Amino acid sequence: MLASPAELKALASEHGTPLYILDSHRILGAMDTLRDGLAVHYPNSEITYSVKTNYLAHVLRQVLAHGYRLEVVSRHEMELAQQNGAKKENLLFNGPVKSEQDLADCYQNAIDVNLDSVDELKAAIAIGTTTKPFRVGLRAAATLKNGNVSRFGIHFEDPAALAQIRELIQHRSVEVIGLHTHHSSRRDAQSYCDRIDNLSNVAKAIGIKPEYLDIGGGIGSVPPPEIAAQLSYPIDDPQELAKTIGKFALEKFGAQGPKIILEPGIAILAPSMSYITRIVSVKSRGSGQIAVCDGSLFDVNPLRSTIFPPCHLIAERDPGLPPKSSSSAPVGATLEPTRLYGGTCMEIDQIGILPAGQTPQLGDLVNVTNVGAYSVCLSPQFIIPPAAIYSVDTQQIIRQRPTLGSFIGAGQ
Repeated sequence: MLASPAELKALASEHGTPLYILDSHRILGAMDTLRDGLAVHYPNSEITYSVKTNYLAHVLRQVLAHGYRLEVVSRHEMELAQQNGAKKENLLFNGPVKSEQDLADCYQNAIDVNLDSVDELKAAIAIGTTTKPFRVGLRAAATLKNGNVSRFGIHFEDPAALAQIRELIQHRSVEVIGLHTHHSSRRDAQSYCDRIDNLSNVAKAIGIKPEYLDIGGGIGSVPPPEIAAQLSYPIDDPQELAKTIGKFALEKFGAQGPKIILEPGIAILAPSMSYITRIVSVKSRGSGQIAVCDGSLFDVNPLRSTIFPPCHLIAERDPGLPPKSSSSAPVGATLEPTRLYGGTCMEIDQIGILPAGQTPQLGDLVNVTNVGAYSVCLSPQFIIPPAAIYSVDTQQIIRQRPTLGSFIGAGQ
């Protein structure tokens, strides 16, 4: 379990703020839930871990020890996976850019790889041989919710592209064994069934019998009320989603169909981390107030989503005492919810909003939850170095706070 308010106070006092809190058991539990829910109905299925969503070595090692494969999207991530115990042949390599050396490495080490373009397919044909074909998957471009076609993958609905693929895969130096698609514009269970249907149609169109259908990620975690209230669409429970996909695959293919692969990122990682930041000033703004924290938007929402993460006040004062006034709002005015801002010099640096009725004071802590996805790997070295990370399962700091000097190469 993530730390309690009392534990968070103690951790902030010992290690300083801002501070990430990680509970990796929640990651493994979420992966197991998806894996088991899918396998009950369709045993020939797999859940992989999306490295790009959270790079932490501590997490990668635990995921590998738990028997899961890692999905990587670059040479950088492939090397990171290997440094933490992954065997090359147990990686799944996606991504829009693969060098000839990347492809040669995949060929020589039997790494599952999904090619993103006709150009990558041509490179794979040049690498394989007739006696040892290069076994590859192809990524199909997805049609997004807004009707646009994703920039990633091959647009198989384009007659010219389809004809070119049909011709290229006749080369005996390559064998297409799988198909892949991914997008995040829809997260409902039916959209994943639609992906299976679409990939099945592509397989028929190019004349292959795939060993696997990789339907990507984009699965949302069960959102806390604060996030659900900001969404214009519902999020299906991951367990129910797995059940729906498994039943659909069984009805479509029977027990001997292709392997179904899911690559969840946000669904398993978002709830696994929180972020503690301390309020360093409170300012009046009309009928409300703002609070400035020692953390930053860039630590909790580096993608700058319009959806704010949940923020909750952890008062430093004795909860039995009434709060001191910290706002110069007119007497009797109805205070608006307090907006929380970070410590950088950017107007956009808004961390979130405190629930109505929570009145912060100087020195109070704020617990920002649901920040385990993308935050660690995308936090920039901008004015405020990324926060240190504390693991509740090892009860120790697993990443010290870097310095700006280490980033810019000071002294070199």
